Amino acid sequence: MEATRRQTRNRVVSLIVYAVALALIQYNVVSSGLIPNENAIWLYSGFASLLFGSRLLNPHFTPPADAATNAFMALAALVAGSLVVAQGSIDAVLLWILVVFCASICCVSIVVLLLRPQIGAETRPLVRLADKAVRGLGSPNVIFTIVILLCVWLFHRTRAEEVVAILSAWAMIVVLRPIESIMGFFDWAGEQWETLRTDQVIGPIAAYQSPGIVLVRQLGDNTVLRGTPMVVVDNNGPWMLGVALNYVGRDEGNLLRVLTVRLPGGLKNRMGKLPESRGAGMAVALSATAEELADVPAIQWINRLCGVVVSDTNLDYVLFEVTEDRGLAEGRLVEARIGDHHVIFQIIDGLTREEIVQQKNTYGYARAKARKIGRWDADERKFLPVKWIPRINAPVFLLEADDHAVAPNSIGHFPSTNFGVSLNISEAVTHNTAVLGILGIGKSYLAIELVERMIANGIKVICLDLTNQYADLLAEFIDPDYEADRRQELVAAGQGGVAHQNQEQGGSHLAFRALVAEQLRAFVDPAEQRRLRVFNPAQFEVTRQAGGMFQGNANMATLTPTEITAIISDAALTVCQELGMIDRARVCLVYEEAHSLVPEWNSVVAEGDKAATARSARAILQGRKYGLGCLLITQRTANVTKTILNQCNTIFAMRTFDDTGKEFLSNYIGRDYAGMLPSLEARHAVVFGKSSSCENPVLVRLNDRHLFLNAFRAQFPVQPLIGQAADQAAPKPGALADEIEDEIPF
Repeated sequence: MEATRRQTRNRVVSLIVYAVALALIQYNVVSSGLIPNENAIWLYSGFASLLFGSRLLNPHFTPPADAATNAFMALAALVAGSLVVAQGSIDAVLLWILVVFCASICCVSIVVLLLRPQIGAETRPLVRLADKAVRGLGSPNVIFTIVILLCVWLFHRTRAEEVVAILSAWAMIVVLRPIESIMGFFDWAGEQWETLRTDQVIGPIAAYQSPGIVLVRQLGDNTVLRGTPMVVVDNNGPWMLGVALNYVGRDEGNLLRVLTVRLPGGLKNRMGKLPESRGAGMAVALSATAEELADVPAIQWINRLCGVVVSDTNLDYVLFEVTEDRGLAEGRLVEARIGDHHVIFQIIDGLTREEIVQQKNTYGYARAKARKIGRWDADERKFLPVKWIPRINAPVFLLEADDHAVAPNSIGHFPSTNFGVSLNISEAVTHNTAVLGILGIGKSYLAIELVERMIANGIKVICLDLTNQYADLLAEFIDPDYEADRRQELVAAGQGGVAHQNQEQGGSHLAFRALVAEQLRAFVDPAEQRRLRVFNPAQFEVTRQAGGMFQGNANMATLTPTEITAIISDAALTVCQELGMIDRARVCLVYEEAHSLVPEWNSVVAEGDKAATARSARAILQGRKYGLGCLLITQRTANVTKTILNQCNTIFAMRTFDDTGKEFLSNYIGRDYAGMLPSLEARHAVVFGKSSSCENPVLVRLNDRHLFLNAFRAQFPVQPLIGQAADQAAPKPGALADEIEDEIPF
């Protein structure tokens, strides 16, 4: 806008100066002075129309309407001049030839105006040719140049001083244009002291690392700060805006790596202020306003710029050379641009590298590896996949650390960010979930959080807990008197047991099995408001006949916790089958200390545990279409039956050290994330699976217990149970510790 105003001002000033100069020539050089006669036609018609036409009306191009006007004005001047020219002479012939020419231009222009379409494109060749001809021949420079030259021949050729003066004036106005050149120079000179100015020449370009990176061999010993803007002057290509990144060694001088981006429009229009470069391309530091650099992320986000993408990046991972390691850590999120999207990656590994710069000069740096997460959708509050890679040398930005606020639907968040990771709790049940990790890192509290989410979602939960922690930490969902009565019924059913001729019917296990099924049938009934039952399989003494009957007696064996687990799992499947198929979760079996409840075949305590584990696994395998699934928690991946573990479609992998566990988890989360597991902090986990809101494995910081309760129970308050007072006070969330340890050592 400012440039347009300056151009208009320059044209008006030049018109006034030229008009005054022409009037002085007419008054002092032409013999008739300012008297309007044939000697003044060149001034009043030619130069006046030329000045107004080329300086004000048609400075850039001539439309057909203006071409018709120019031709008509020239025609009027020529007809007036014909009154003083001898008829039949050569001069008269020249005059009438030009009259016909101007009349033709005027008529053709009018025809073009009448024939051309008001809207759309002209496709007729003849009309397009005519339009092109009148635009060129009808311009003020062409028509009035002809008029002036004819006037000089007809009326001034006998006076040499007049011819020289008039032609010199014509050359100055049409060809040389000195006033415009002088004013343009002063405009340019004034700009050299404005905001954008040359501060110093940083140095010549030593190398191009396309796309988007140049190495500048710095002149002098001044330190160029990271983020310093500069202009990269390339004699063989477009000039670019440069942003200083870091030093990458030295050869004949310090080598400064510069990230290049396109010049913003505001700067591109003003590059004429910079001095011309000589020889090789140069990098020139500049000063610019914040508004002029507002569209350059590399400058606006320079404090977050941590590296540039390097080779070997693929669809799953980005590799980037670290240019600033402040704030970088395992698990932190970075972002890089892919197409039109800002895509998030999670750092999972890093290593040092070294490159030779020149001869024995080397440059050492760190290279980070980050797993692609996706682009964040603020409306859906989840990451969406982006199925491509960032370009090489693209800038990588560290996501700023935020104070995380626990969202009711988030099971955790990415470390040092406010990006939450949520679960589809129904799919977590129907497609089974496993929580794996060593002792004392928060597995049980994560499992208890998941149980409370299930209860809030209307899913019935059957906890098989050897630690008795679930009954304490989920006391708000349990009627202690009711639970005590049901437990006593089961204890009574398990006691005694008589021998039978049919060994399979001897003992108390059939009565116990029938009572378990009866209780679970009542529990799973949709009309039942209770959502949680907790069983400790080690508390029941249930017998089975271990051999044939002799004289009315037989050896009795007590069922192991694994066998009690199989009875409860079978009963859960049976009652779910009675209710029919369903496409959402109905019942979840929680196997706490799963390595003791559903052990692998080579880790069983008793021989009967192998068959019992197989029965529990069968219940899980068949249960999905009836809404039955499991939540499996263990610290010993190798000792849990793989028949169930392989059916767990969602995995929470926490700190683990054993090679068997890491090898198993690498099939789910990849070897890179599996390699991170030994160094994971407490309450951190790698999450992956069908129920996760992220399609790829991600490292998350799990919710603290009291923060989760404050956020979740505000939206999903605990409902009073039958027989409990509606105003019964629940334990304060902050009264619970954040960390517990698994208590069963086997």
